[in-house]
Amino acid sequence: MKKTVSALFTFAVLAVLSGPVAAFNDEVTVHFRTEVSQTFVQTLSQTFKAPIIARVDKQTWRFKVPKLRTLDQYAELFASLPTVDATNPAPVYQVADHINPQAVNLTPVPNAQAVQTQDFLPGEMLVKFNPDMSSDDIRFFNSRNQITEISRISGVDVYRLRLPQNLSVAEAVALYTESGMVQYAEPNYTMQLPSPVNAQGQVQPQTPASPAASSAPNSANQNNQTGLPNGTMVYTQIPLDGGGQMIVTFRPKTPAATVNLFHQIYGTRPVRQESFDTYRIQLPPSLNPARALRIFMLYPNVTNAQRLYS
Repeated sequence: MKKTVSALFTFAVLAVLSGPVAAFNDEVTVHFRTEVSQTFVQTLSQTFKAPIIARVDKQTWRFKVPKLRTLDQYAELFASLPTVDATNPAPVYQVADHINPQAVNLTPVPNAQAVQTQDFLPGEMLVKFNPDMSSDDIRFFNSRNQITEISRISGVDVYRLRLPQNLSVAEAVALYTESGMVQYAEPNYTMQLPSPVNAQGQVQPQTPASPAASSAPNSANQNNQTGLPNGTMVYTQIPLDGGGQMIVTFRPKTPAATVNLFHQIYGTRPVRQESFDTYRIQLPPSLNPARALRIFMLYPNVTNAQRLYS
């Protein structure tokens, strides 16, 4: 019996040591998506000052977390890289990262002017992009025109887009149609609900306006042809996602090669240079802006990272 217990204990220890290595308080195990070169792994090690402890297999490496950094910081860092499949330990899930900030725009309807009815929503349009357009290309094109994504209609892959105040629906539709990047662009047409039906299957007649109200000598009501009440406002929600872009500032006189290495490691791409050391960059679709703030600050040459809001 004692020999059996001893043998089981020995087998369990060997299984732990031979299997995926459990992370210690200052070690993170990184499993890459495909086999990576030792040069690239050494570049990561040197850039983030995380010494290589061991190579577990062709796709798995162990790194030591440097002093003054936490294990979760480096688990989150490595887990966010496009070349990495998983880490041990996994980064702590941040609920706040997935709360998208939104603003509310209230546009008053003037009472003294005629309000023309429209069969489509103002400030919106629907677009279906060409199949060869990547998510990054779509984000970049929308951001360049100050247009933000409200939602995406699943199944048909149609984007519902929010227009800036200085761009009409007709202008936006023409702009996207002439770009050659879309299959079609159109206003977000509204649907009219059918008249209500009672329990006997009969259509309920619409309640007519009272004669007193229609005969009242009110110039504002005469001008308001839509029947909207006085003080009506158009309420719209505006996502403040910034088009998936951020502003990153590097240390003065940071070499261009170091900036290029930043993009190679994080999977980002440059949009434009704002000043000598500040760049506007495009995030990959898989990288959350809130998480990007934290992991960008771990890059040695970055002095500041800032989210953009629409």
